[in-house]
Amino acid sequence: MVKRQVLTTVEVMARPIHGRKKTHLVTGYVHKPYPRIYALLARHAGFDSALLVRGVEGGVVPSLRQTGVCFNYQHMGEEQSFDIDPEALGIEQNVRAVPLPEDLPTTNRPGDDIAVAVDVRATAEASARAGLAALEGQRGPTYDSLVFTGALILWHLGLDQTPQAGAEHIRRVLDSGAALRRLR
Repeated sequence: MVKRQVLTTVEVMARPIHGRKKTHLVTGYVHKPYPRIYALLARHAGFDSALLVRGVEGGVVPSLRQTGVCFNYQHMGEEQSFDIDPEALGIEQNVRAVPLPEDLPTTNRPGDDIAVAVDVRATAEASARAGLAALEGQRGPTYDSLVFTGALILWHLGLDQTPQAGAEHIRRVLDSGAALRRLR
């Protein structure tokens, strides 16, 4: 079981980074009562808008294989729910999230005969390789995760008229290599 520490929520709501003109919140949730609570907290903390994504394990990347629900608000208004469908954005995956590579080394926890954990350093290195490959335009679950979340954010911020347009925008940036050049 993975539990998000309360400090994570407090840190986000403290708004340690904010814009000169507007500040927007993008965060994930798992449990159904959380969007209302997060929206109330976000408005109280002064976020002009919020995008609350029902993401895998509470992250900001929705399931890559099934329709989900998100919430958002604009201009400190009431939150609205909306459905998100990966297929509507051209995402067709048979996995819910980016899988861990099968060849990751494992470590045993002393005194725990049941739990076998993956090696943290090896997992981080594999994640970095997958991320760089996606930024180079290599298609797969990592690429689709960037497309899905990026499309939602671009649409939420009004930079693209629809999530579908946002998905195409993100694909153009990834496929052109512009994202990787920017990172480097």
